[in-house]
Amino acid sequence: MAWELNGRTALITGAASGIGAALARALAARGMRLGLVDVDGDALARVAATLPGAVTEVADVRDRAALDTAVEDIVERLGRLDVAVANAGIATGGPARMVGPDAFEDTIDVNLLGVWRTARSAIPYVLEQRGYLLLVASAAAVVPAPGLAAYSASKAGVEGFGRALRAELLPHGVAVGVGYYLFLDTPMVREGERMAGFNRMKKGLPNPISRTWPLEPAIDATSRGIERRARRIAYPPFVHGLMALRGLLDNGVSDRITSRLVPGMEAAFTEEAQRVGPDAAARPPRR
Repeated sequence: MAWELNGRTALITGAASGIGAALARALAARGMRLGLVDVDGDALARVAATLPGAVTEVADVRDRAALDTAVEDIVERLGRLDVAVANAGIATGGPARMVGPDAFEDTIDVNLLGVWRTARSAIPYVLEQRGYLLLVASAAAVVPAPGLAAYSASKAGVEGFGRALRAELLPHGVAVGVGYYLFLDTPMVREGERMAGFNRMKKGLPNPISRTWPLEPAIDATSRGIERRARRIAYPPFVHGLMALRGLLDNGVSDRITSRLVPGMEAAFTEEAQRVGPDAAARPPRR
């Protein structure tokens, strides 16, 4: 049964750019009142300036106390919380045995533990409204790729957490969805393509997986999914098929196909790491 979103409230982390900013605009167009959280206060203010009535809080999802305070303040200002979207995330790329440990562990901290912290902070308020949580994972949770070990592990963890949380909250009237997206036209993907190892790996994946997909249809699918309180939201749509086939994809054949990308990806990463260091080589370059 579809929700009427008009007049409801939503919290979005990672709201200063990419999926978070675009989703904020789409939900505002449906009449939702928004609480936006991001670590980049200047970018967050620019997004909020285009959304009358949106309230903002600057917080890092790695900081549990700051995030708790941000969510509490947003609920106080909005009066209630119907929807929470745990979207904040970062990308790193490179062979797991070669990337700097800080880059790998930061990815897990932001992408997985940040989602957990967001959900933990929001659940008491969403519970009061018998609302909806959307945890943003990735198609990498379904089809992990070489060079994206940290990212794939973090997003697989989000999926597992979301599926368990869904069952836990179902008796309380709260629905939990997990979002799965391929490469979308966002700053994170565009910046990732400037990383030698990531770019080499992405270009080597088969079409249509290697394609960068437009953001707007993904946001439309996400907005409709929130209206339906959907268990799964995926874009492009064939990602649903990948989920159905994941048991067949987890075999020696798929490993051999993707492993062909490794020598070139390792060479590109090694060259970059020698220039800037293994941690910097695994992260998007600074503008």
